[in-house]
Amino acid sequence: MKTTACIWAFISWLLVAPGSTFCASADEELETALNAAKWRSALRLDLQRPIDPRLARIEGGDILRCGLFGGKTHLVHDAAEVRRISGRLAPGDRLVLAAGEWKDQSFVFEGHGTMEAPLLICPEMPGGVVFSGGSSVRFHGEHLIVHDLAFHGITVTRNNTTVFAAGNGEQKPANQCIFHRIRIEDCGSADPAECSKIHVWLMALRGSDNTVANCVFENFRNIGQMLGAAELPAQGLQRLHILNNRFASRPHLDNQNGYEIIQIGWSGVRAASTGALIQGNIFEKCDGENELITLKASDIVVRGNRFLGSQGVLCLRTARRVLVQGNVFDGQGRENTGGVRLQGDDHIIIGNTFRNLGKPADYYGWPVSLMAADVETFGESDELGGYGRAKNILIVSNLFEHCDKRIAAGIYARPEYPLLPQNVQVQGNVFSGMKTGSCFDYVAPDPAGVLPNELREVENQNLP
Repeated sequence: MKTTACIWAFISWLLVAPGSTFCASADEELETALNAAKWRSALRLDLQRPIDPRLARIEGGDILRCGLFGGKTHLVHDAAEVRRISGRLAPGDRLVLAAGEWKDQSFVFEGHGTMEAPLLICPEMPGGVVFSGGSSVRFHGEHLIVHDLAFHGITVTRNNTTVFAAGNGEQKPANQCIFHRIRIEDCGSADPAECSKIHVWLMALRGSDNTVANCVFENFRNIGQMLGAAELPAQGLQRLHILNNRFASRPHLDNQNGYEIIQIGWSGVRAASTGALIQGNIFEKCDGENELITLKASDIVVRGNRFLGSQGVLCLRTARRVLVQGNVFDGQGRENTGGVRLQGDDHIIIGNTFRNLGKPADYYGWPVSLMAADVETFGESDELGGYGRAKNILIVSNLFEHCDKRIAAGIYARPEYPLLPQNVQVQGNVFSGMKTGSCFDYVAPDPAGVLPNELREVENQNLP
């Protein structure tokens, strides 16, 4: 069966996308697998945008010589000077922050560049600006490139604090901006007892067509997200790109919700489309809670990431039409290191490696698990709580290697969550160094006897 035209458009884009690190063979694998499975894909890959071509230019060497910034240089020494110049720069100008420690410096900066002549915000010398103390920054406007700023040891005392914000409320978003080589490390409450009470966002974004690339988020203990993008644009798609960043050292403190690494969308957006891309990132020892990444919106691609020794999962929480491709989930033998947990419909899990995922504490931490639900299709009713039924799911061409478990179907089914998975196809996967038998280690009890017929296993292999 032929796939939709949007699949071909996506593959063509990947072959020419500037800065793309995903090889053509993976795209051929997707097309081949869909045809072999006779699977009619509902993915909306046509909603993806190309990687911002300016990213390759600023990654190529000296950012001041990349040809994007031909305007004036404005050197500033403190937050007061930034605030005075806010909104006054011309396209192509450079806002240069004087080298040194910027302690207790907070500002909001507005700028308006163009695609051909963005505004640059950068330090006077590479790595030369470190924000500390009670500092925080916020940017809004369009076509801003914020480059090479460090936030180290920021002390947070107020609840709902954001260290680095892109967008200033619904009316003042940040659009078509690049946030590049930002380092946010060791920030949060000074008193360990406050970490579970004071919500902090290391980076929060609001707007369209933004890119977060080659950044580092490390050593974070507070409740709150390392990167939050819950609020979607009032008009148009979010199309956020999260590329080649490192997220590390997020310890588990308690069993509250809210310690995610990345969140896109929230229940109030009703599984709206985003066109977001999460690619090439590393997540290492991120143990904050059972959802490392929580996707509460739809039409997202998660590909080429590495999850290393992290006690949690990629959770398609209230999402539809998500492609999870070419990721490595390596538990490094640690217990409760998981893979992907699914709710919602029309997801494709392809070409991933699930390796050395240790014994899960519960069904949430399995390599792949499909939840029971209480809503047939999330976002198509007035109900905002609960889960959408896991249905029309293709799990194909993945490698499961030395994991304690495999796939669980219908986890936590109960009277308030009666809707069990439908139309789940598991095809062409390889299980190495694991027990033989069905791919499904757990299938929820179903008095009607329907669920087993909804779970199809085709051409899977068991290897020593």
